[in-house]
Order: sequence, then structure tokens, then C-alpha cells
Amino acid sequence: MANSVSSLNKEQYTKTVQSLLEERLIAMDICNIRKMESGTTLNNPRGVYMNVDSYTKYTDVTDQDVTYTNETLTINQTPIISFVYDAVDRLDNSYDAVAIEAPKAAYRIKQDIEGNLFNEYSNAGSAAAATVTLSTSNVVSTYGDGYATLTNAGVDSDNIVAVVDPFQINMIGQGALGNTFNVADESYRRGYKGEFQNMKLYVSTNLTATYTLDLATNPTADDTVTINGVVLTAKAVPSAAGEFDIGASADATAANIILAINGTGTPGATTYIEVSASDRAKLEGITATDGTDLITIESKRGYKVVSTSMTAAANDFQAVVIHNILMEKGAIDFAMQKEVSLKTQDVHKQLATRYMTWTRYWIKTFSEGAERMYDLPIQAQAAEA
Repeated sequence: MANSVSSLNKEQYTKTVQSLLEERLIAMDICNIRKMESGTTLNNPRGVYMNVDSYTKYTDVTDQDVTYTNETLTINQTPIISFVYDAVDRLDNSYDAVAIEAPKAAYRIKQDIEGNLFNEYSNAGSAAAATVTLSTSNVVSTYGDGYATLTNAGVDSDNIVAVVDPFQINMIGQGALGNTFNVADESYRRGYKGEFQNMKLYVSTNLTATYTLDLATNPTADDTVTINGVVLTAKAVPSAAGEFDIGASADATAANIILAINGTGTPGATTYIEVSASDRAKLEGITATDGTDLITIESKRGYKVVSTSMTAAANDFQAVVIHNILMEKGAIDFAMQKEVSLKTQDVHKQLATRYMTWTRYWIKTFSEGAERMYDLPIQAQAAEA
């Protein structure tokens, strides 16, 4: 027998990952959970609201047509985590993959799901009028305004949740402790932290943060862009990890910076040199897109510190925004077609086995749910001077 697969119990591994997700995944608490056994499309028919008429006695009423619209949710997200483990390694190191790898897999899959879940902020039917710089003096009114907006729109006032990141929970604690904020017992799971402004409060490090890097002037050699500790350096001829090519124009250079952030395209002396594996992990969930004289960056892993060191002072980051979500429970639909599973596969001509942890899901905010969601953009980092 080439390998002892039974030494790493498949069923135990899978159940460990599933239980960790059950304990940690906020989606299980705040979403409308859908089940799909097969297929890729879930239909969501919705009746169109009818208007109220005025009745005049002894006159015929006017019937209204009953009409429906249909929205669909398509299952197309299949995150996977794969690693290879050799039987000899187990003999040498007594490596317990269930104990060590299962929590890592659960955490990474949780990040993927929650990153997509809270990116639904962009579909919210209402939002704060402007980005808020949160302080102890305005924290109560800021979240209170969001709560009032939702209740005035007809949302069940007893069923509203607020999802914030650790920076906001700290500010809420400072500004409202002893007033309306009650810290929940730590035995609560899935990020639940208590109640604030009549809303159940959840904390996640996977809210969406948005960045804008101004780049109207072409960078010069040794100018840098730093994202979550990963330094990208401008060079006439890139040769070391993290260096990007200075193009013939600011737009051409911006294209190379975008490739370097996303880790796409073909690395090389005319584009960029790929960063180290550890730095690439720091950029997980972060994507960049091109704009007019600027680069737009989005992080689905929460707020990450950014900075620049540029010869042209105007080449810098604008204020960083993190999007808190206030919503009625169930406003976002979450469909999981396949629970977290483990597939094992013998590696050809080796005593090793490949372990692939995967699931299949999708998330969507239908129009009815959008009406019950509020986007609260909070400044996470001031614009560079």
C-alpha cells in the first residue's frame, strides 16, 4: 500500500472544519440561509407592490393586476485549500494534520465567505450622506442615524444588526460605555459582541475597505507604495521582488502597479517582479483597478495600513474608508450548495497524499433585501498630507 490515508481521518478532518465554521461564520447568524441540493440557479420571485385606492360608496372598485418579478442567485463560488502530506513526514515529525491544518482551512474559508458577504455593502438601498470620521462624541448619533433610517423605511426595529470592525468596536466602547452599549459574554460566537443603539453588534475583520491612490504624475526610481507592510518599489529596470517598471507615462506605470498588487499578468523586467510568498499572503483579498489618473484598491479583508513615498507630492493615498453594514437579519441571502468537504488524492509516484478542503456557495442581496440594508462608511485612515 503506497500510503496510509486512514492515518489522517478524512471524516474527522471534515467535521473539524465544519464545526469551526459553524462557530465562527457570521453569515450563519445574520443571513437568510438557503439550501440548494443541485443546479446552479436559485429563483426568488417577488410580488410587485399594489397601490392603495380610495373607495366611493356604490361605485365599482378598480382591480389591480397581480404581477411578479423574479431575481436569481447563481451558485458559482468554490473556494479550495489544498496541501500535500507525505507518509514519511508523519513518521519523522508526528505531524497531526487534523489538529494543525483544520483550523487554518476553516479560518481561510471563513475569510473568503465573509469577505464576499460584507462586500454586499455596495448593494445597500440607503447610506450615510458622507464618510464619517468617528469619535467618542459622535459615535452614538452616527449609528443612531443608520438605525433610524432603517426603521423609518419599515425595517423591524427589533431585528437590526450592525457589523463593525475592531476599530469601531473600540470607539463604541469608549463613547457609549455605561450608556447604551452592553458587552456580551465572551461565550457568544460568530462575532457577536452585544447590543448598541437597539442593534445587535457583530465584529468582523473582513469588512470591505476602499482606497484611492492618486497617480497623475509618473513615479521616479525608488518611489514606493506600501500596502499592509508590502513595499512595491518603482525601478527603471525591475530585478528584485516587489519592484515594478516605470512606464512611458503615469498610466503605463499605474498598469504595472495594478499587476503587482493583483499578482496577475506576466512578471518580468518590463512589468513587475513578484513579491515573496509571505508578502503575497498579506495581499490576499486585495484587488486594484485602473481609474483616470488614479488606482482604486479594494480590500475584502478589512482595513490595511497604506502609505506612499513619492517624489511627486500629489501622488498619494486619499482617505481610507471601511464600510460598516447595518441591516435587518436576513437581508442578505446565503446559499451553500456543498458543505465543507475533504477530497484525498494519492500523489503519483510518491508516498504523499493531497488533501483538498472545499465548499460551494454564493451570496446575493435581492432588491427586497437591499431596502433593508444601510451602508455606513467610516474613515479608517486620513488622507496623506
